[in-house]
Amino acid sequence: MKLIDMHCDTLMKLLDQPEKSLVELDAEVNLPGLRQAGSMAQFFACFTNLMDYPQPPERAYDEAYRTALRMAGRMKEEIEKAPQELALATGAQEILDNAAAGKISAFLTVEEGGILNGRMERLHDLYDQGIRLITLTWNYENSVAYPNSDDPEIMKKGLKPFGIETVERMNEMGMIVDISHLSDGGIYDVFKYTKKPIVASHSNARGCCNHRRNLTDDMLRLLGENGGLTGLNYCAPFMSAEAEKN
Repeated sequence: MKLIDMHCDTLMKLLDQPEKSLVELDAEVNLPGLRQAGSMAQFFACFTNLMDYPQPPERAYDEAYRTALRMAGRMKEEIEKAPQELALATGAQEILDNAAAGKISAFLTVEEGGILNGRMERLHDLYDQGIRLITLTWNYENSVAYPNSDDPEIMKKGLKPFGIETVERMNEMGMIVDISHLSDGGIYDVFKYTKKPIVASHSNARGCCNHRRNLTDDMLRLLGENGGLTGLNYCAPFMSAEAEKN
């Protein structure tokens, strides 16, 4: 069986440890581990945390955007270091072609749509960098939508006008919309406005483990009808209520 994993934070760790390569990095995902697992494709998230930039959100998201571009560039450097084993993929056919050539596909994503900061031209710039999936929110409100939250009022909120435009433009461009981390209202809005299959890159079933980040049975049904899919999240609190208590 060949594995496809839709989310990891390895690029953040590579930026933090510039002296290490993907071969040497001590992380959950590195090149030796991908080899051992028989991985077909690894989605590498250009993840940014708003709290890492202690300034007003509009300026923080601009700095985070520049960090995401640096992460994408770092991944390309890692591919250049191991061209016989790694190759960039920007679509399904490239993943298949890379696998046929004995290479693991590196698929670039963004986790935190806030880095768009209301500027649609950034979506096109990210596309030009090879990014083909965007997780619309992380843990904070942004120009696109509202995050998954313990606050039931926030959980009801849906996509913002710029968020609706973003989903529609991503559909047109062939970019994957990722609903992991999104509020429940936002998830239902994505189903309303998308015309293409979507994903939840790292979300489990709320019916099996009642964690607010997991998807309800109704969401999973809509995801199946949409032709989309979800990637399993092996973080313990998403799999067991007992783990969350501990």
